[in-house]
Amino acid sequence: MNTLAALEQYSTLCDEISDYMQEENAHLRDSGEDEELLVSRKRQMIGKLQGALEFLRLSGPVKSAEHAASCEVRKKVLGKILKLLLLNRESEQLLLKNSVRSLPRVAAPQPTPKKVMSAYKTPKTAVRASGTSQAEGSWSVW
Repeated sequence: MNTLAALEQYSTLCDEISDYMQEENAHLRDSGEDEELLVSRKRQMIGKLQGALEFLRLSGPVKSAEHAASCEVRKKVLGKILKLLLLNRESEQLLLKNSVRSLPRVAAPQPTPKKVMSAYKTPKTAVRASGTSQAEGSWSVW
């Protein structure tokens, strides 16, 4: 199979992935859960995508007679990929929003006066044999 046919096959796969991702996005908007069925379909899509990319690599460069047609197909595929990236970003945001919403709220522990005092307490420096602290001794250089 030549490169143009491989690009057409890749374009068809992008359409299939787009349909899946729109279904996934609608499901995330409605129920907010990522079901196992969607995850298994996603794994199948990734397998198909890896196969199509390997096929594109093996098909070689575009022949000069097919250059114009391959440019058009590449432009269509690039547009589809950009749309898929935007849809994927929206789905990721929905997943994040739904996962944050489902986490239980944990109240912050109330600080006790003893904890507050220990947090603001400064450590005392040891007095040197000369009778000056480390901070006082460092100024003597100047």
